[in-house]
Amino acid sequence: MNKVKPVNYKKEKHRFNVGIGASVFVLTAGLIFGLTGLFFYMDAIGQAAAAQKREETFDPWADSARNGRLSWMTGKIIGLTEEFAADFKETYHYYFAFDEDWYPFIVKMKGALGEEFQPYEDYVYEDGAQMPEPMTLTGVAIPIEEDIREFAIECLNLLYDEEFITEDNFEDYMGVSLLDTTQKPVGRADFSAGAGFAVLGVVFTAVGLLCLVLNIMNRNRLEAEERKVKENMRRVAAWQSNPWDDHQSYEDTAGYDRGTYQENPGYGSDSQIPLGSQGTWQSGGGVESGQGTGGDQTYYVNGVKLTPLKKSNMFLGIIGAIGGSLIGVVLWLGISFVGFIAGIAGFAMLKFALLGYEKLSGRLDKKGAVISLVIAAGMVFFANVLDYVVTICRAFFQWEASLDTVLYVISNFGTLMTDADCWGGFAMNLIIGYALSIWSSFQLIGKILRYKES
Repeated sequence: MNKVKPVNYKKEKHRFNVGIGASVFVLTAGLIFGLTGLFFYMDAIGQAAAAQKREETFDPWADSARNGRLSWMTGKIIGLTEEFAADFKETYHYYFAFDEDWYPFIVKMKGALGEEFQPYEDYVYEDGAQMPEPMTLTGVAIPIEEDIREFAIECLNLLYDEEFITEDNFEDYMGVSLLDTTQKPVGRADFSAGAGFAVLGVVFTAVGLLCLVLNIMNRNRLEAEERKVKENMRRVAAWQSNPWDDHQSYEDTAGYDRGTYQENPGYGSDSQIPLGSQGTWQSGGGVESGQGTGGDQTYYVNGVKLTPLKKSNMFLGIIGAIGGSLIGVVLWLGISFVGFIAGIAGFAMLKFALLGYEKLSGRLDKKGAVISLVIAAGMVFFANVLDYVVTICRAFFQWEASLDTVLYVISNFGTLMTDADCWGGFAMNLIIGYALSIWSSFQLIGKILRYKES
């Protein structure tokens, strides 16, 4: 007789209780991280508010790396040139401004200039233009970046029509800092610390909450299964005592598929117990049968263990398939990062999608297998798009590494791909990815499409 180890409901419930405790710990850690991030963020707001109450005169030769954001920096101008540089997103523009002594300094502004700046441009470019009233610009002082320095040298030499500004004497004429009117002073506040702890808080809280819900659901499902099995075994025991009672017939044993009846010597020559279409049925109840140990007993018919068939939860299965296929997306990006063709990761996407569906739904059926296949196919396309987004971001990060750059790339993905003439490579990479994925997963896909419910 092929004995199968019975389900130990007490042990399984203890495992889920441990999971619930661990989930509560992770959830608590997430709340602590979130509160810590909130503390740092509130402190940074206080620092920034204090800095915005101070005001100093902008000095291009002062060290702005340490003190440029401690207060408002103000500069009065009587002239303003056309822009000589702009960032790659055409969001921020750089100009030369002239103070009342006609000394130039660099100003950074957002967007196009308004009409109120026209008199200051006219004063620079038109002969005989009347000097406008001085205008006060406010912002913070930041260091002049290397690429802005190069553009400034080229433009100044054109403006003055002679080659007298060089790398060696640039700081003598223009200083080391520019006036950035697009930012506010923040003092010594560190918003990044608050943001970092806040992200950790969100991640830990989400993971802890998800694990807590799943563990509670699994424990409740296990308890319901235990109650159901005990009730069905009670009915079997009653039927065994009086097998000719129509009210206790095996058709009344809820939750099991009806099947063929087979004589079982262990219950007497007149006792017949249906195997069910699955051929299995398991009990954790207290009905004696001569099999199993303690309170967890296993029942067999001709050596076949009896266990009820689990129903799958499609909603949780889809979540599991998406989560599993995301592991394949990470693998795709990792392979692409080192310069190899990443399509082989499609096989991993499908395998992990199937595994994720089975783990969260409780059972992998044909419907779940097909859903996992569709999700994995969609993730191949998503991974290819994400791969190009990362590539473009890496190229643009040499000018500005920030979240704003990432959002700009995502929102203008199509235009940037067209400008960079990348659609051909994108399509080729996608074709190769699907081809390698199908080739590496051919037998697995065939099994999915031929899979039949038992």
